[in-house]
Amino acid sequence: MDKKKSLPWNYGFEAIPILFHTSTSTFMEYLERKGNDILVFYWNHVGDRLDEEKRVSSAGLCFEIEEINSTTRLVTITLPTPKEDGDPYFIALIARPERRFAWVRIPNTEVYVLSREDKCELEYKTGFGYVSPRAIYQEKGRGLKPTKADFKRIIKNRLEKKKK
Repeated sequence: MDKKKSLPWNYGFEAIPILFHTSTSTFMEYLERKGNDILVFYWNHVGDRLDEEKRVSSAGLCFEIEEINSTTRLVTITLPTPKEDGDPYFIALIARPERRFAWVRIPNTEVYVLSREDKCELEYKTGFGYVSPRAIYQEKGRGLKPTKADFKRIIKNRLEKKKK
């Protein structure tokens, strides 16, 4: 956790991606059973580890789950409106059934984030990228419109390309 960064940044680029990548089945089970309560719980959990001035309300935090096909589900998490450079607008979690080779878990999950990028010189000041299981961000695009519909369209296009 980077205590210099905001609560939304730590939540969207570290806490949720690491939690999802490392325990996908359990995370999805809790999300389906507890709903938004589990997301708010982790929001508060991250906030408890930051200085008081970094804490912000979870108002606006919500999610939806969509079946892409029989083995793939897309979870779209909407975060509170970004207040600082780098804060995420949306997180996309792509869940697939867990695969193993003997006792080794084979990675088959994906996490994407659309974030506010004040330095972007394009019309929409956003950055889009992949967050690895070790919470390493890899930029994949800039200047995407910061709406949930456009974000989901980009994610679904990426999934279609991978399928081919």
